[in-house]
Amino acid sequence: MSQNAKSNNPTDTIAFAKGRRLRLVVRWTCFIIAVAAIWPVLPGASTLAFIPALSPFVAVASLLGIRAFHAITLPGLAVGVVVLVRHRFFCRWICPVGLCVDGAGRLGRRLGRKSVKRFLPGRWIVWLTLGGALLGYPFLLWLDPLAVFANVPFLARLNLNAGMWLPATGFIAVVIISLIWPRVWCDRICPLGACQDMLFRLLSGLHSIMSSKSKSDKTNIINPKIARRTVLGIAAGAAWAAIARPVTAKRTSPPVRPPGAQEESQFAGVCTRCGNCLRVCPSGIIERDIGQNGWSNLFTPVLRFENDYCREDCIRCTQVCPSGAIERISLEQKASIRIGLVRVDMNLCLLGDDRECSICRRWCPYDAVHYVFSETEYTLIPQIDPKKCNGCGACEAACPTKPRKAIVVITNTVQN
Repeated sequence: MSQNAKSNNPTDTIAFAKGRRLRLVVRWTCFIIAVAAIWPVLPGASTLAFIPALSPFVAVASLLGIRAFHAITLPGLAVGVVVLVRHRFFCRWICPVGLCVDGAGRLGRRLGRKSVKRFLPGRWIVWLTLGGALLGYPFLLWLDPLAVFANVPFLARLNLNAGMWLPATGFIAVVIISLIWPRVWCDRICPLGACQDMLFRLLSGLHSIMSSKSKSDKTNIINPKIARRTVLGIAAGAAWAAIARPVTAKRTSPPVRPPGAQEESQFAGVCTRCGNCLRVCPSGIIERDIGQNGWSNLFTPVLRFENDYCREDCIRCTQVCPSGAIERISLEQKASIRIGLVRVDMNLCLLGDDRECSICRRWCPYDAVHYVFSETEYTLIPQIDPKKCNGCGACEAACPTKPRKAIVVITNTVQN
């Protein structure tokens, strides 16, 4: 039977229509669940991490970058196993960004827009990121579409801080790209899609090599051009990580990070900029870096203690990170983790001006502040017990001096 006759078969047409409707129902169901998870509507703040964690691109790169297994990578690894045998299964059935992109693409085609086939940066993004991950710095991880999608709820917030809403415009950019050039994002730019392509071809190539009988057949299976590009991309990513990571580590005043954060030399690389930690913080002390600490830290989370502190009974930010940039910790572990170091400027302190003040001691939840009399200054001086203080910022938040605080938390330069 010819292909045309087969396509005109009523039974086949009905089966195709039913399969298409089923896929549409599944995709919309997954989209609704994804929106409920990132908003969040579903119970438990931990659902925020689930959607970005579904990406095998994030899972593989973070495992290579951190060199430690985290339970949060299991969903991404599971998806990776599925796409080994079902090409782009995640894109076609589950991805919430894919559903929006397909809708924009269909609208673009109706408006007469056409796709372009001149560039294929998606693979290069994957190769560069994996190359950087080998040296602990997967620096393009933030381009993952699920991490971009996780920022969408920030658009609903009436906040003039660019660090809050600007990363969410990445999702709008993806939709606009798909409207102007249908299918370009999914087929040629998306690193998650490219990662699925590479995983599927990896298994297919291994299967072909194993099933080939002659040596020449096995050699012909390997595409020299793709092999060269893969090696070149991974080498370029590793070279860039070798340059960027030491520069980041030697920064004179790196930002203060949330408790459980990876060391500064790799944090900016592993962080997906998904914004989960910002949304779950009850104190509102986690903000995005908007360029104060260099372009490599752009939109990464930093702690600000001007108005509040890191609560001693809260570990929410450690529960929602999809890449392991912020490790999951318990309340017992948090008490022993040093977030930062406390420094006192007696030129600003009220005690240095012969005025009474004991606010920092009264507000310290760890009883780490006490006062000693200085014979040289002839006044009381706040002293911090490093064995008790974890740099929570309560003293800085409570300090009454303005506009500058007399007691501040600075970066922890001593390893925990």
